[in-house]
Amino acid sequence: MRGLPGRLPFFAQALLNQKSAGKKRRAWSKRGLEVPPLLIMSITKRCMLNCAGCYSKLLHEGQEEELNPEQFARILTEAEELGISIVMLAGGEPLLRPEILEVAARHPKIIFPIFSNGLAISAEIAEFFAGAPQLIPVISLEGNESETDARRGEGVYANFTDISKLLNRAKLFWGVSITLTARNYDTVLSEDYAQKTLEKGARLCFYVEYVPVAEGSESLVLSDPQKAGLCSRVEELTQALPGLFIAFPGDEDQYDGCLAAGRGFMHINPWGKVEPCPFAPYSDTDLRYTGLKEALESSFLQKVRENHHLLKEGKGGCALWANREWFLG
Repeated sequence: MRGLPGRLPFFAQALLNQKSAGKKRRAWSKRGLEVPPLLIMSITKRCMLNCAGCYSKLLHEGQEEELNPEQFARILTEAEELGISIVMLAGGEPLLRPEILEVAARHPKIIFPIFSNGLAISAEIAEFFAGAPQLIPVISLEGNESETDARRGEGVYANFTDISKLLNRAKLFWGVSITLTARNYDTVLSEDYAQKTLEKGARLCFYVEYVPVAEGSESLVLSDPQKAGLCSRVEELTQALPGLFIAFPGDEDQYDGCLAAGRGFMHINPWGKVEPCPFAPYSDTDLRYTGLKEALESSFLQKVRENHHLLKEGKGGCALWANREWFLG
């Protein structure tokens, strides 16, 4: 597997770090605080693309000052103390904030998947990633070239082909993120497509279910049969191919409801507001003025967690978005 032999010591240490973080979370649980293993941080709204139906631009309209490196560093330090072991960095385009990535590089015990459109990746950035293996670039796609360019802009897929070579030359462990819709479902979940993606050098593939934030885009939502077959399709790919395939957020019915609001993960927007998930832009806590532990104990997140069993999968890939009238009431 390209990029793996030289990374085996890192993966071995990462496994130990994940186990240690799990012990911390269990210890906090005994003290009455449930800590999620995963934190999603949108570190900027800025982006050089204007993708159709982008939830970040549609839901996060604030113009406040973004979290600075010192505030970000404080959040990560507390996340480690609590046992949060994976921090997904998203945007906008996270590579537009290199100073934040430099802070993340100083936290080797946390895994940072970085969801990027890839346009800002250069040989220098690939070299930076090589020196911080816990930072894992994840390039966003929509499927093949026609699907990707139709939503993201002409030339985006061609750029992906070019930067995959850069990432491979740097011997990185990297992946792709595919927005899963009713239209591309059969294509991107096929073994042929997955195999070709692995041949480009990717070793990790996220399938992120489309959420119809954009009005009139409901036709892109997975059908009930597609939704029901998603987990088994992903498992089949994992068994057949030498890669890691993950459906996100996954089957919420399987987990007896929504995993957001700290039950399995939560979201921090670019201005430090703590939200249940990226598709629920509502908050009662601001990390510029309080700590992460206090945020997990907020009344709003607690209300969502206590009623997670009522938030079963609706239309689209987010139970909170499908039931937004409930938590706004």
